[in-house]
Amino acid sequence: MALPETEFLLLQQDGPFLHVTLNRPEVRNALSTGMAQELMRVFAAVRDDESIRALILRGAGGHFCAGGDIKDMAGARAALASGDQDAMFRFNRAFGEMITVCNELPQTVVAVIEGASLGGGFGLACVSDIAIAHADATFGLPETGLGVIPAQIAPFVVKRIGLTQTRRLALTGIRFKG
Repeated sequence: MALPETEFLLLQQDGPFLHVTLNRPEVRNALSTGMAQELMRVFAAVRDDESIRALILRGAGGHFCAGGDIKDMAGARAALASGDQDAMFRFNRAFGEMITVCNELPQTVVAVIEGASLGGGFGLACVSDIAIAHADATFGLPETGLGVIPAQIAPFVVKRIGLTQTRRLALTGIRFKG
């Protein structure tokens, strides 16, 4: 198996395990469009590779993933304001597709969670088969505070923690610790 070249991910194969480290510590590993595309390429590369039994996802610098990159969101909003009616749809769908593909991987997906696990990062944790949270891990859905509905990850969060708790997190924006 040939792993793709990546800028925002560190990849290390250890026998049947592929360690995937989100590597944008300066922004708490916020999911940029580029990082989401790289994750999609990694998932495509390993999907049919029976030598890879598990993917271990973690974040560099003490944080798992702070969610979607605010700068990318601002770019999508600017494109929308300039008349590109599908800009926000494409932006949101890219993350939804990436999380869906991760959820459907035949390999076991393990999320090792430290620090921030918010928004899309919380979605990634919810689609993992095993989520191991450090005591300092913080989970939440801050999207509503930004005027964004967490529609792409909501089905996975509901499946993991239930409808009532998902509603509470999404409507109040509260966070909880690992």
